[in-house]
Amino acid sequence: MEALEHSFREAALSCGRLALSKFLSEMADDTPICPSCGIKMRNLDRREKQIVTLLGSCEYSRNYYGCDCGAHAIPKDEALGVSGTKFTQTVKRVTAQIAASDSFKDTSANLKYLCGIDVSAKESERIAEGIGAEIIAQKDIEIKQSLTELNPSEPEQPVPIVYVEYDGTGIPIRKQELAGVKGKQSDGSARTREIKTGCIFTQSGVDDKGKPIRDPDSTTYFSQIGQFELFGELLYSEAVKRNIDFAEKVVVIGDGAKWIWNLANNNFPGATEIIDLYHAKEHLFDLLRTFITDKTQLHEQKSHFYTMLENGNIEEMVACFSEFTAITEEQAEKLRIESNYFMQNKKRMQYKDFRDQGLFVGSGVIEAACKNVIGKRLKQSGMLWSIAGANKIAALRCAVLSGEFEPDLQTAA
Repeated sequence: MEALEHSFREAALSCGRLALSKFLSEMADDTPICPSCGIKMRNLDRREKQIVTLLGSCEYSRNYYGCDCGAHAIPKDEALGVSGTKFTQTVKRVTAQIAASDSFKDTSANLKYLCGIDVSAKESERIAEGIGAEIIAQKDIEIKQSLTELNPSEPEQPVPIVYVEYDGTGIPIRKQELAGVKGKQSDGSARTREIKTGCIFTQSGVDDKGKPIRDPDSTTYFSQIGQFELFGELLYSEAVKRNIDFAEKVVVIGDGAKWIWNLANNNFPGATEIIDLYHAKEHLFDLLRTFITDKTQLHEQKSHFYTMLENGNIEEMVACFSEFTAITEEQAEKLRIESNYFMQNKKRMQYKDFRDQGLFVGSGVIEAACKNVIGKRLKQSGMLWSIAGANKIAALRCAVLSGEFEPDLQTAA
């Protein structure tokens, strides 16, 4: 059966290639106007072109035009989107779709196995990065529009609760692009650069137990290696695109990093700000085990302190820190740092109140995004990226996973 399937599939593709070649060859084209002289060009001859389509490699003929000034044009190639390339736009899109998830080597192999078309690993890389660059260029246009358009149009449907989450994760970068970058290596050098990643999703209700439910297919992603201010502009633009100005409630969830809340204050004044509960618990547990070595007592104290934290009794909880006796300078510094952390973020840690409102209190969506959207594609074994290449592939992957990479198909007449 497998042999039959492959045989009939190849027969169907072969017939399709022949029909497509005939159809493309018989397509009419208009005589082009010379861009320099402004007169109609002459048809010099008819030439063949080999292209790679979703049906495989095929050939078609087209008119080749010229002008006395030396200009040349092949209007049919331009109309079909294959001017200067052998790959159709469909093949490019399919290649980019696969390359958003797989290495370029695997992309090449999968295209051969699944589609029967030859696109080398290097060609896959060029195609994917080219489309990634187009996505970034479109994002730049959207950023400029969001910064200049003072009165965005109101959406037809009411916007429910909108969540904004963002964080950073390191990806491996080529050594020559890490000069002067401080890192965690023993000599102070770096092996990675941080790529800031964000996500936006909506919530329309809660379940029968009052727990929040993320709206299906509502999550969009975006990312960038670059300056803090540029990511802030991208963040704001993506939020505007999701109609955040018309949301009934805006919620920003993140860890305790200052840059996260600086961006929140700059871009979303008045939003409900929530420190991820699990990050807060990590801080608390790390403090407790600094002072409590007995496991039984640690477990008991953890339960007691977690209850205060989850109820939002931050001042009471920090007051209980006075029970700890700092013997070393390290312990004293730890106590000071964590006390400041909780007191500075107490408004963002009113977890009982947030839960009573039916809100999420964890940043699991962005945590998963750092692992699955970025890490799964850009942090595979042996990978080393250029900053430009990483940004392009990250932009492509975010677009695919956000549902923004859908082909604009039109039925041929």
